[in-house]
Amino acid sequence: MSRELPLALHEEDNIFLDTQNEAERQQAANIWAMRAGLELSVSAGYAIILRELLEFGTEKPVLALCAESAADEIQHAQWCLDLAERIDGKPRPWPVPTSLHVPSYSGIERGPMLAALHIVAMSCLNETIACERLLEAMRPTKLPSARLTLKRILSDEIKHARAGWAHLASRYVTADMKQVLGTMVPFLVQSSLVSLIEENETIPSEEFSQWGLPCVDEARAQAQRAIEQIVLPGFVQLGVQVAG
Repeated sequence: MSRELPLALHEEDNIFLDTQNEAERQQAANIWAMRAGLELSVSAGYAIILRELLEFGTEKPVLALCAESAADEIQHAQWCLDLAERIDGKPRPWPVPTSLHVPSYSGIERGPMLAALHIVAMSCLNETIACERLLEAMRPTKLPSARLTLKRILSDEIKHARAGWAHLASRYVTADMKQVLGTMVPFLVQSSLVSLIEENETIPSEEFSQWGLPCVDEARAQAQRAIEQIVLPGFVQLGVQVAG
C-alpha cells in the first residue's frame, strides 16, 4: 500500500490469505479494484463542488476541506488498488477516465442553491453515511490490511462529512435556502440509497464481510441507520425541516 505496511501486518495477512478459497480471493480483489474508480468519481465530485463554492461563496474552512477531500479520494483509489494486489498478487492499472454525472434538479439553476444541494448530497449524506458504513465494516473484517484500509479511509471521510455540515451552518445558506433543502432531502436520501445499492450489488454474500466488503443488504441497513440516527437529526439541528 502507499503507506508501507508493517512487516507484522504482512505476516498476519498471509496467515488469513493462505486459508482462503482462490476464487473468493480473486473476486474480493476485483471488487476492491473496482472501488478505485468509485473513489475517483468522488474526487471529481468534490472538484466540481469546490469550483461552485469558489464562485458562489462559502467559508474558508469549507473550501479547504473540499480541496483536501478531492485529493484524499485520489489517495483512496490508490489504497483500493494496493489492497486488491495484496489480496491476489496481481498489479492493477489505474482506472480509465470515465464521464461524470453531475446531479441536476428541476427548477434549480446554477447558483448558490445548486451548490448547496451538491455539497449536502455529497458530504451531509453520502460521506456521513460512509462513516457509519466503514466503522461497521471494520468489525467483521478478518484481513488485517483490509481493516487498515477501511480505518484510513474512515479517518478522511469524517473530515469530508464536516465540509457539508459546516457549509450548511454558514451564512451562505440562508433560511429560504434551507426551506428549499427541506423539500429536497427525501429525494436526496432516495438517490443516495439507490447509488449505494448499485455500488454494492456486486458483493454476492455475507461471507465477503471478512474482506471488508459487507453485502448489499447489510450496506443498506447501515445506511438507513446513519440516515435516521445522524443525518436527519443533523438537518433538524441546523434548521432544515425535512418534508414528510
